[in-house]
Amino acid sequence: MNSAPSQPSSDKTDPSASTRPVLDGLKVLELGTVIMAPYAGKILTDLGATVIKAEQPGGDIGRRIGLGGVSGDSVLSMNLNASKHSIEIDAGSEADRPVLEHLIGWSDVIITNLLPRRRRRYGLDWENVRRLNPRTILCTAQGFSSHSDLGDRPAYDDIIQAGSGVADTYSLRDGRPSYSPYVVADKVCGMTMVQAVLAALFKTQASGKGTWVDVPMVETMAAFTLVEHLGGRTYSPPRGDVGWSRVLSPEHRPHQALDGFMCVMPYTDKNWADFCAIIDRPDYLDHPDLLSNQARTRNPRVYESVLAEYASTRTCTQIKEECEVLSIPVQKVMKVEEIPTDEYLGASSMLSRASHSNEGDFVHVGSPLTFVNHPRPPVRGTSAIDADRAEVFDMIGYSN
Repeated sequence: MNSAPSQPSSDKTDPSASTRPVLDGLKVLELGTVIMAPYAGKILTDLGATVIKAEQPGGDIGRRIGLGGVSGDSVLSMNLNASKHSIEIDAGSEADRPVLEHLIGWSDVIITNLLPRRRRRYGLDWENVRRLNPRTILCTAQGFSSHSDLGDRPAYDDIIQAGSGVADTYSLRDGRPSYSPYVVADKVCGMTMVQAVLAALFKTQASGKGTWVDVPMVETMAAFTLVEHLGGRTYSPPRGDVGWSRVLSPEHRPHQALDGFMCVMPYTDKNWADFCAIIDRPDYLDHPDLLSNQARTRNPRVYESVLAEYASTRTCTQIKEECEVLSIPVQKVMKVEEIPTDEYLGASSMLSRASHSNEGDFVHVGSPLTFVNHPRPPVRGTSAIDADRAEVFDMIGYSN
């Protein structure tokens, strides 16, 4: 694990290129809770933006969700809020309204997952934001579109999984709906917020005018689901049912080897021919359910049963060696607990050591992106609620 992540080298490096972080100089105001907007803010921070996290009295509840330490900060917060500047403001009070207006005036970008009714109450509606700062980008995200009658309907990750088809994809495989074992909607939508911000920055750079971009979670995740799972219903009239058979087969999973679990993917027809040579089954090249990628995708149960039988007779090392020599994609199942010490991932600049004022050293999970000539910004620990008030006032030019 890195304490000072390295950068890629290139023999085509432009010596005149900037050596500052890629988003150095971008000023971001974050007003969000738990994961979605804070995750977007974290990505922007990891890329070098200056992010001020404005928290309601008592702080973001994400600080108290899940495993926590002596400081009260959760491990979730320690990663999501690292390197951000914290200020506590009561956005709905007249006393703190001047502070919020100065923050808006300072910002190049505002990201928030507050509901529309709260944004209006706090003066974070587009008309007011544009009045205070015509060049700023307002990126809003919530369960349903701000432009719909459902805009103020509260929603969290599970609600979005239920409403977007994500939970139903488990029905297509297992016979009953389920939730993903990670907060997929919040994080996908957080990344979509970053995508929206970067697109809006390009537009603003060209026009000199700010813009408001809205990220509705249920639509974002429905689109995420439908790309592969709308299936035969893509056509009008329909030519089949929903779902992509390859990934919905109950047999589609890592297979048990003699000493662990392996993912083996002889995906292309060349991979499959080489794999059949390994297992000495040339007859599978003419098997109607296996003779082409299309056939194997259409009949995943047969295909996966062959892989399962193969894995059951070998160790993970044997499988890796046999497949890699023929360029057949293969990977041992990585346990979550093993990632920080893995030979490859543990050495990645995505992971680094950071320090929390009360919790001590911790593993900071940062952006996996690397930019030639643009270093990663150093990681500061998570600020306590309102710990940076004086610094923030100085940054935004506010004097009370």
